[in-house]
Parts: sequence; C-alpha cells; structure tokens
Amino acid sequence: MGTKKQEVMSVQEQLKAEMAHLKQRVDPPSGYMVGTKGKTFNMPDGSSHPGPMTVVVLDWCTANTYFEGLYNPQNIQPPACFALSAEPAKAAPSDSSPKKQAATCGECSKNEWGSDPQGGKGKACKNTRRLLIAAGDATPESPLWVISVSPTGLKHFDKYVNTLADAGVHPVEVITEISFDASEAYPSLRFKVLEKHGEINTMWKLKEMGQEILYQEPRLEKAA
Repeated sequence: MGTKKQEVMSVQEQLKAEMAHLKQRVDPPSGYMVGTKGKTFNMPDGSSHPGPMTVVVLDWCTANTYFEGLYNPQNIQPPACFALSAEPAKAAPSDSSPKKQAATCGECSKNEWGSDPQGGKGKACKNTRRLLIAAGDATPESPLWVISVSPTGLKHFDKYVNTLADAGVHPVEVITEISFDASEAYPSLRFKVLEKHGEINTMWKLKEMGQEILYQEPRLEKAA
C-alpha cells in the first residue's frame, strides 16, 4: 500500500517538474496574428471569414525579411536577416539577425529588384507592412491583432495612408475596411475608409499598448 502511494507521489512530482518546462516544448502561441491564406481572414481565436474586416489601423511598421535558399512550405526555416522599422527609408537589419546581409536595407543587394533567386523582377528580401489593428468597436480590454500586407498590397496601403494624410487625418481616427483584391490570385489586401469614429482616446491607448507586439521579432529557432 505504501509503495503505491509513493509511486503516485513520484509521478505527481515528475508532472510538476515537467509542467515548469511544458511551454518550452511547443511554439509560443501567435495570439494576435491574422492569417490571410486562401484569401480568408484567419483569426487568432481559430475562426475565419472571407471579409471584409472593419477595423482601426492603430499603427504599422516596415518588415523586411530574407530567407536563404528557395522557399519550401514543408521545411520552413527561420530568417537569416530581418528588419523592423517605423520608416522604410531607415530600415536596417536587427542585431538579432543570424546573418546580416548589409549595414542598411537600402544598400543591401538582397533588397534590389531582380534579386529573387527564383527569377523574375522580384526581390530576394520580402518587403511587407505589419499593421497593428483592432476591431472598429474596440474597448480598452479588446484584443489587438497584427496583419501583414504582402508586397503586392504595399502600394495600395501606402496610397491609403498618403490620401488620409493629405486630408489631415491619421488612420487611427477612422474605421478602415480591409478586403482582398478579387482580381489577384494570391491574398492582396486593399483599404477603404468608411467613417471617422468617436473613440480616439481608446484607440490611442490601444496603439500605445500594442507597440511590443507590433515590433516583436521573429522566432529564430527552427521548430523541431
């Protein structure tokens, strides 16, 4: 009888010891990333819908990412070099990059048109915009999300921001509709202003709260 009790206690102790390291054995939860695979908005909670999304664009940054070799969806590797910057012209590889390709993105050969190893006019380094967004009716307790604008959507997002800026309006002040371009084979985002909202204090607070996730660097260890 005593032996069985000792065995149970031993297992419980082992469980407690393993629990302390359990989360280190899996990838950290994305928690905030909105996927766009299949031209569908795939939400962090597991739900998905074709859109459009009605959100507030709280903030954004430029995200440049370079991977060595050809892309293989069955064997995804961590990036060799990456940069996160508030301004595209000032982007430079993070000190955390395993293999910096240049001192700045502007002078990097991997960031030049025609450098794509698969041929064509594209770049070896993938240029995107990372957007920090919240639901149009968000409260201070609402979740924050991050969505990536692919290279084919960059000029459309930049034009959207410039148009608002010319009118003296910051994106954080308005409700934005994000949708997919039906004429594109791959997910390419488009942006449309719907109206101004009256919750600027709430949205600005969410913008400040979301800086850490907006600028979170990619995972560099390859998943087992």
